[in-house]
Amino acid sequence: MGKFSSFVKGLVIGGGIALLLSPKPGKDIRKDLADKADEALDKVMDYADQATETAKEAAKEAVDHAKEKAQETTDTMKQKFAAKVPESEERFDAETEGEAPAPAADELDPIEEALKTL
Repeated sequence: MGKFSSFVKGLVIGGGIALLLSPKPGKDIRKDLADKADEALDKVMDYADQATETAKEAAKEAVDHAKEKAQETTDTMKQKFAAKVPESEERFDAETEGEAPAPAADELDPIEEALKTL
């Protein structure tokens, strides 16, 4: 910001010197200053609009990226759970018929296993 502030200071000093040495009457100088101030304000508003638009686009891209990652994670989780369904059905059928041994205490359930892979 140092170069910009130096530029603005130089601009103000140069403008002051120009006003002191100007052959125009004060009324004309005030009108010129008002016109220049309006032009500067218009430029600042244009830059602000551009910055707002850029920020909106960046935010939209970030949201789209987050949605895409969330969808990928959801798809991965669905695939992992779908792979466990047949095994779970077999285990359930075996347990309801009293044929299967009890699962080991250290065996992870499918949700914990899927969460550890993320």
